[in-house]
Formats: sequence, C-alpha cells, structure tokens
Amino acid sequence: MKKFLFFCLIFLSIKTHALDSSKLINLDDLNILFDLQKKDWNENVLFLIKKNSFAKIDNDSDTFYLKSVFNDGEIITMPIFSNNVIEKIKFEYIFFNHNKKYLKIIQNHFNFFKKFCFEYLYNDKSIEVGISKCD
Repeated sequence: MKKFLFFCLIFLSIKTHALDSSKLINLDDLNILFDLQKKDWNENVLFLIKKNSFAKIDNDSDTFYLKSVFNDGEIITMPIFSNNVIEKIKFEYIFFNHNKKYLKIIQNHFNFFKKFCFEYLYNDKSIEVGISKCD
C-alpha cells in the first residue's frame, strides 16, 4: 500500500509546474517517504526512471537520488539514511526562471507541517529544503 501511495505522489507531479501548491508534497506523502527503507526507496526509483519525466542520479552512496522534471524546472529528491531508515530528505528545487519569491512560497508551504523541522538554503541557482523529524 505504501508503494502505491508513493507512486501516486510521484505520478501527480508529471509535467506540471514545480510550485503549483496542489503539487507540492503534502504531509501524508512526507510521512510515507519517511517510512520507506533504503531498499524500498531504491526499488521505487528504479521503477520510476522508466518514465520520461524522471531520472536516477547516482552519487557516492548506495542510495539513488530521483530527479523529477517539470515544465519550469526540476526537483531532485535526496534521502539520507541511517541504519536503513530515512533520517533526512533534501529537496533541491531548480527553476529555469529563478527568483526569491519561490523561497517564500516553499517556506509558507512547509512551515505548516508539524513534527517536521526544515532547513532552507537559497542561492542563485536553486532552493534546497532539508526535512527531518523533530520528535
């Protein structure tokens, strides 16, 4: 069931705008992502890269990153695992027409999620959001 919900989350984002408020990750989806183990995450990424709007990004670890392509940019989802459990998830929003108002939209969206802590990094190329459970 969790895998099905994960796929629904990802398929909703195909060929839309990265900052459509209805397309940003919601609290239920975030909870599902934090429940995934490393093996499940990697299997889901391998399944999704068969779609044109997704790509697997290899890095220096045994965890794959997922790049989602949108009409106005892309989002890279980077889970960080500790003992096969997600400790933190980073989303890097990369826009073709990047401006500071996007940071405010993203902050307003994520700041309503209780039980999660957020770190924001803004630069001239992207906005990175680090998410972890606050407990």
